[in-house]
Amino acid sequence: MRFRLQSVKFLLLTGLIAWALCAVQSPEALAQGRRPKIPYEYEGFKDTNWVCLFDGKSLSGWLPLELGGSGPVEFEAEFKTDKQTNTVPAILIHRGDMLSGMAWTNGPPRMNYEIEWEAMRVDGNDFFAAMGFAVNDSYASFIPSGWGGSVAGISCVDNRDASENETSSYLPLEDKVWHKFKLRVTEKKVEAWANEKKIIDLRTEDKELSLRSGSPAEIKRYGIVCTVYRSTGAIKDIRMRKIKIDEEK
Repeated sequence: MRFRLQSVKFLLLTGLIAWALCAVQSPEALAQGRRPKIPYEYEGFKDTNWVCLFDGKSLSGWLPLELGGSGPVEFEAEFKTDKQTNTVPAILIHRGDMLSGMAWTNGPPRMNYEIEWEAMRVDGNDFFAAMGFAVNDSYASFIPSGWGGSVAGISCVDNRDASENETSSYLPLEDKVWHKFKLRVTEKKVEAWANEKKIIDLRTEDKELSLRSGSPAEIKRYGIVCTVYRSTGAIKDIRMRKIKIDEEK
Protein backbone atom coordinates (compact mmCIF):
# COMPACT_ATOMS: atom_id res chain seq x y z
CA MET A 1 0.00 0.00 0.00
CA ARG A 2 2.80 2.43 0.88
CA PHE A 3 4.47 1.73 -2.47
CA ARG A 4 1.22 2.48 -4.31
CA LEU A 5 0.79 5.79 -2.46
CA GLN A 6 4.36 6.79 -3.28
CA SER A 7 3.76 5.93 -6.93
CA VAL A 8 0.60 8.06 -7.03
CA LYS A 9 2.40 10.96 -5.34
CA PHE A 10 5.25 10.66 -7.86
CA LEU A 11 2.85 10.72 -10.81
CA LEU A 12 1.00 13.74 -9.39
CA LEU A 13 4.27 15.58 -8.82
CA THR A 14 5.45 14.77 -12.37
CA GLY A 15 2.17 16.05 -13.78
CA LEU A 16 2.38 19.28 -11.78
CA ILE A 17 5.96 19.90 -13.02
CA ALA A 18 4.94 19.30 -16.64
CA TRP A 19 1.96 21.66 -16.23
CA ALA A 20 4.20 24.34 -14.73
CA LEU A 21 6.69 24.06 -17.58
CA CYS A 22 3.91 24.51 -20.13
CA ALA A 23 2.55 27.48 -18.21
CA VAL A 24 5.83 29.40 -18.34
CA GLN A 25 6.33 28.95 -22.10
CA SER A 26 6.13 32.15 -24.11
CA PRO A 27 3.11 32.73 -26.37
CA GLU A 28 5.42 32.46 -29.40
CA ALA A 29 6.75 29.08 -28.22
CA LEU A 30 3.21 27.81 -27.75
CA ALA A 31 2.21 29.12 -31.19
CA GLN A 32 5.21 27.38 -32.77
CA GLY A 33 4.14 24.13 -31.13
CA ARG A 34 0.63 24.41 -32.55
CA ARG A 35 1.82 25.05 -36.09
CA PRO A 36 1.75 22.08 -38.46
CA LYS A 37 4.97 20.21 -39.12
CA ILE A 38 6.40 21.04 -42.52
CA PRO A 39 7.22 18.10 -44.81
CA TYR A 40 10.80 17.78 -45.99
CA GLU A 41 9.81 18.12 -49.64
CA TYR A 42 6.82 19.83 -51.20
CA GLU A 43 4.51 17.08 -52.45
CA GLY A 44 2.03 19.06 -54.55
CA PHE A 45 3.87 18.95 -57.87
CA LYS A 46 2.10 17.22 -60.75
CA ASP A 47 4.80 16.22 -63.24
CA THR A 48 6.40 19.52 -64.36
CA ASN A 49 3.22 21.61 -64.40
CA TRP A 50 3.20 24.97 -62.64
CA VAL A 51 1.65 25.08 -59.18
CA CYS A 52 0.08 28.43 -58.23
CA LEU A 53 0.94 29.61 -54.73
CA PHE A 54 -1.53 32.53 -54.76
CA ASP A 55 -5.19 31.76 -55.42
CA GLY A 56 -6.11 35.41 -56.10
CA LYS A 57 -8.77 35.22 -53.38
CA SER A 58 -6.99 35.09 -50.03
CA LEU A 59 -3.74 34.49 -48.14
CA SER A 60 -4.36 30.74 -48.27
CA GLY A 61 -1.08 28.86 -47.75
CA TRP A 62 0.80 31.92 -46.48
CA LEU A 63 1.68 32.81 -42.91
CA PRO A 64 2.33 36.50 -42.07
CA LEU A 65 5.52 36.71 -40.01
CA GLU A 66 6.08 38.51 -36.71
CA LEU A 67 9.64 39.78 -37.04
CA GLY A 68 9.63 42.53 -34.47
CA GLY A 69 8.21 45.77 -35.80
CA SER A 70 7.13 44.14 -39.04
CA GLY A 71 4.24 45.47 -41.07
CA PRO A 72 1.04 43.50 -41.73
CA VAL A 73 0.45 41.19 -44.68
CA GLU A 74 -2.93 41.63 -46.35
CA PHE A 75 -4.92 40.37 -49.32
CA GLU A 76 -6.41 43.10 -51.50
CA ALA A 77 -9.00 42.07 -54.08
CA GLU A 78 -8.76 45.22 -56.23
CA PHE A 79 -5.26 46.61 -55.99
CA LYS A 80 -3.88 49.33 -58.23
CA THR A 81 -1.55 52.31 -58.06
CA ASP A 82 -1.64 55.66 -59.79
CA LYS A 83 0.52 54.12 -62.57
CA GLN A 84 -1.93 51.27 -63.19
CA THR A 85 -5.21 51.43 -65.07
CA ASN A 86 -6.58 48.01 -64.11
CA THR A 87 -7.15 46.53 -60.67
CA VAL A 88 -5.77 43.09 -59.83
CA PRO A 89 -5.91 40.82 -56.78
CA ALA A 90 -2.65 41.09 -54.86
CA ILE A 91 -0.89 40.34 -51.60
CA LEU A 92 0.55 43.40 -49.88
CA ILE A 93 3.49 43.05 -47.50
CA HIS A 94 3.44 46.37 -45.70
CA ARG A 95 6.45 48.35 -44.60
CA GLY A 96 7.63 47.92 -41.02
CA ASP A 97 10.55 49.12 -38.93
CA MET A 98 12.87 46.64 -40.66
CA LEU A 99 11.81 43.34 -42.25
CA SER A 100 8.27 42.28 -43.01
CA GLY A 101 7.29 39.05 -44.73
CA MET A 102 5.29 35.88 -45.17
CA ALA A 103 6.09 32.16 -45.34
CA TRP A 104 4.67 29.43 -47.57
CA THR A 105 3.43 26.76 -45.13
CA ASN A 106 2.86 23.79 -47.44
CA GLY A 107 6.45 22.59 -47.53
CA PRO A 108 9.52 23.66 -49.49
CA PRO A 109 10.92 22.23 -52.69
CA ARG A 110 14.56 21.28 -52.19
CA MET A 111 16.14 20.71 -55.59
CA ASN A 112 15.38 20.96 -59.32
CA TYR A 113 12.65 23.57 -59.19
CA GLU A 114 11.72 27.05 -60.38
CA ILE A 115 9.79 29.83 -58.66
CA GLU A 116 8.31 32.77 -60.58
CA TRP A 117 6.65 35.85 -59.09
CA GLU A 118 5.53 39.33 -60.13
CA ALA A 119 5.95 42.15 -57.66
CA MET A 120 6.24 45.92 -57.32
CA ARG A 121 7.64 48.36 -54.81
CA VAL A 122 4.67 50.41 -53.67
CA ASP A 123 6.70 52.66 -51.39
CA GLY A 124 10.09 52.72 -49.68
CA ASN A 125 13.55 52.53 -51.18
CA ASP A 126 14.87 49.00 -50.62
CA PHE A 127 14.05 45.43 -51.56
CA PHE A 128 10.36 44.59 -51.98
CA ALA A 129 10.31 41.01 -53.28
CA ALA A 130 13.16 39.01 -51.73
CA MET A 131 12.80 35.23 -51.81
CA GLY A 132 14.26 32.87 -49.21
CA PHE A 133 14.72 29.39 -50.65
CA ALA A 134 16.21 25.95 -50.00
CA VAL A 135 19.03 24.18 -51.81
CA ASN A 136 18.93 20.65 -50.45
CA ASP A 137 19.65 21.19 -46.74
CA SER A 138 21.07 24.70 -47.18
CA TYR A 139 19.22 28.01 -47.39
CA ALA A 140 19.84 31.35 -49.06
CA SER A 141 17.95 34.44 -50.25
CA PHE A 142 17.58 36.07 -53.66
CA ILE A 143 17.60 39.83 -53.10
CA PRO A 144 16.39 41.97 -56.03
CA SER A 145 16.90 45.73 -55.77
CA GLY A 146 18.33 45.89 -52.25
CA TRP A 147 20.96 48.10 -50.61
CA GLY A 148 19.03 51.27 -51.24
CA GLY A 149 17.19 49.87 -54.26
CA SER A 150 20.13 49.22 -56.56
CA VAL A 151 21.75 45.80 -55.87
CA ALA A 152 20.66 42.25 -56.72
CA GLY A 153 22.29 38.98 -55.71
CA ILE A 154 22.27 35.86 -53.54
CA SER A 155 22.88 36.09 -49.81
CA CYS A 156 25.09 34.43 -48.87
CA VAL A 157 27.77 32.76 -51.01
CA ASP A 158 30.85 31.63 -49.09
CA ASN A 159 29.71 33.81 -46.19
CA ARG A 160 29.61 36.97 -48.33
CA ASP A 161 26.29 38.71 -48.84
CA ALA A 162 24.73 39.79 -52.13
CA SER A 163 26.53 43.12 -52.20
CA GLU A 164 29.95 41.45 -51.89
CA ASN A 165 29.95 38.14 -53.81
CA GLU A 166 30.08 37.13 -57.47
CA THR A 167 26.28 37.20 -57.87
CA SER A 168 26.10 40.94 -57.21
CA SER A 169 24.78 43.20 -59.97
CA TYR A 170 23.36 46.69 -60.39
CA LEU A 171 19.57 46.44 -60.56
CA PRO A 172 17.59 49.65 -59.94
CA LEU A 173 13.87 49.00 -60.49
CA GLU A 174 11.11 51.53 -61.09
CA ASP A 175 8.54 51.98 -58.32
CA LYS A 176 4.83 51.19 -58.77
CA VAL A 177 5.52 49.04 -61.82
CA TRP A 178 5.20 45.25 -61.97
CA HIS A 179 8.48 43.35 -62.29
CA LYS A 180 8.83 39.66 -63.05
CA PHE A 181 11.37 37.48 -61.24
CA LYS A 182 12.39 33.85 -61.65
CA LEU A 183 14.61 31.68 -59.50
CA ARG A 184 15.92 28.28 -60.66
CA VAL A 185 17.65 25.76 -58.37
CA THR A 186 19.34 22.69 -59.85
CA GLU A 187 22.09 20.29 -58.86
CA LYS A 188 24.79 22.42 -60.49
CA LYS A 189 23.48 25.98 -60.40
CA VAL A 190 21.37 28.68 -58.84
CA GLU A 191 20.07 31.02 -61.54
CA ALA A 192 17.85 34.10 -61.40
CA TRP A 193 16.12 36.40 -63.86
CA ALA A 194 14.64 39.89 -63.55
CA ASN A 195 12.21 40.99 -66.25
CA GLU A 196 13.31 38.10 -68.52
CA LYS A 197 17.01 39.00 -68.23
CA LYS A 198 19.30 36.50 -66.52
CA ILE A 199 21.20 38.28 -63.78
CA ILE A 200 22.59 35.33 -61.76
CA ASP A 201 24.31 32.21 -63.07
CA LEU A 202 26.05 30.70 -60.04
CA ARG A 203 27.74 27.31 -60.24
CA THR A 204 27.29 25.88 -56.75
CA GLU A 205 29.95 23.16 -56.76
CA ASP A 206 32.36 23.88 -53.89
CA LYS A 207 30.24 26.88 -52.85
CA GLU A 208 28.76 27.36 -49.41
CA LEU A 209 25.25 28.82 -49.44
CA SER A 210 23.91 30.31 -46.23
CA LEU A 211 21.63 32.98 -44.82
CA ARG A 212 22.80 36.48 -44.04
CA SER A 213 22.89 37.41 -40.37
CA GLY A 214 19.49 38.80 -39.40
CA SER A 215 17.55 36.75 -41.94
CA PRO A 216 14.20 35.41 -40.65
CA ALA A 217 14.57 32.08 -38.85
CA GLU A 218 11.36 31.02 -40.61
CA ILE A 219 13.32 30.46 -43.82
CA LYS A 220 14.82 27.34 -42.25
CA ARG A 221 11.43 26.25 -40.93
CA TYR A 222 9.33 26.84 -44.04
CA GLY A 223 11.79 27.05 -46.95
CA ILE A 224 9.95 29.66 -49.04
CA VAL A 225 9.75 33.10 -47.43
CA CYS A 226 8.98 36.43 -49.16
CA THR A 227 10.30 39.55 -47.43
CA VAL A 228 10.52 43.31 -47.85
CA TYR A 229 12.88 45.74 -46.13
CA ARG A 230 11.70 49.21 -45.19
CA SER A 231 9.39 49.05 -48.19
CA THR A 232 5.87 47.96 -49.07
CA GLY A 233 5.75 45.24 -51.71
CA ALA A 234 2.81 43.94 -53.73
CA ILE A 235 2.72 40.46 -55.28
CA LYS A 236 0.13 39.53 -57.87
CA ASP A 237 1.40 36.15 -59.03
CA ILE A 238 3.64 33.48 -57.57
CA ARG A 239 4.05 29.92 -58.80
CA MET A 240 6.55 27.07 -58.90
CA ARG A 241 7.26 23.91 -60.85
CA LYS A 242 9.52 20.88 -60.76
CA ILE A 243 12.29 20.69 -63.36
CA LYS A 244 13.17 17.54 -65.25
CA ILE A 245 16.81 16.55 -64.96
CA ASP A 246 17.30 16.88 -68.73
CA GLU A 247 16.17 20.54 -68.52
CA GLU A 248 19.16 21.45 -66.40
CA LYS A 249 21.82 23.34 -68.29
